[in-house]
Amino acid sequence: MNNTFNLTRFGWYFKKHTIDYGRTYLLSLAVAAGVVFLGLALPAFIGVGVVTQNYQYGMYIFLVWLGGSIFTSNIFADLGNRKKAVLPLTLPVSHLERFLVAWLYTFPIFLVAANVCFFAVDSVVVSMAHSTIEPNKLINLFDTKTPGIMALVIFMVFQSLCFWGAVYFNKLHFIKTAFIFFITLLAITLFNKVSLSIISGGKLSSYNLFFQNQVFIKGKYYSFTLSNSTYLISWIIYALTGILLLISTFYKLKEKEV
Repeated sequence: MNNTFNLTRFGWYFKKHTIDYGRTYLLSLAVAAGVVFLGLALPAFIGVGVVTQNYQYGMYIFLVWLGGSIFTSNIFADLGNRKKAVLPLTLPVSHLERFLVAWLYTFPIFLVAANVCFFAVDSVVVSMAHSTIEPNKLINLFDTKTPGIMALVIFMVFQSLCFWGAVYFNKLHFIKTAFIFFITLLAITLFNKVSLSIISGGKLSSYNLFFQNQVFIKGKYYSFTLSNSTYLISWIIYALTGILLLISTFYKLKEKEV
């Protein structure tokens, strides 16, 4: 039998994980649905009843980013407790199989469940709301003029980072990972701003991290953005960052079993 990956063994481990934690995941999803309903119901049933698409996007990002980050950060919570870690670490499954089951639940399965949850609740609220100003419309994530796809791309990086933190830290996974994220973001932002200022002699200032900048010449601001090809390179860098974090997570998970 292959010690790296065996489909039958992987299927049995996936089934065991589902039986052990499925009820907890469903309860968590129900709570998330309740939070989303309350958030959307506030503008829907108060005042003129308008649920703007920007507000819907805000609730969607809140559910996916925050909910997904917290969920991912706790996927390996048992490994931080020596007593609870004995059983999962001694199960006859490979490192790769354990890694893949956790990744499947925290990324594709979570995204499907979160999207079904959000749009089910959102469609109910929008249909019940009676706007006196303009008709309420559901958001379209695949509209290129909306931040839906961008939100999902950014979540990929968040998920990889939280996945890494779930293995690397033994306790307070989400809090410690969030601390690392914000410190790193602050350092990159300062480096970006200072380096651009030095290169331009103080005329160039960062307006949007790496993507958009402003030049101050003779009392006027001039903005410029990156070309489409440069944007593509930036997204490739983000994707590579996520892949490197996943690789680091896999090898850190192997250390837990030594």
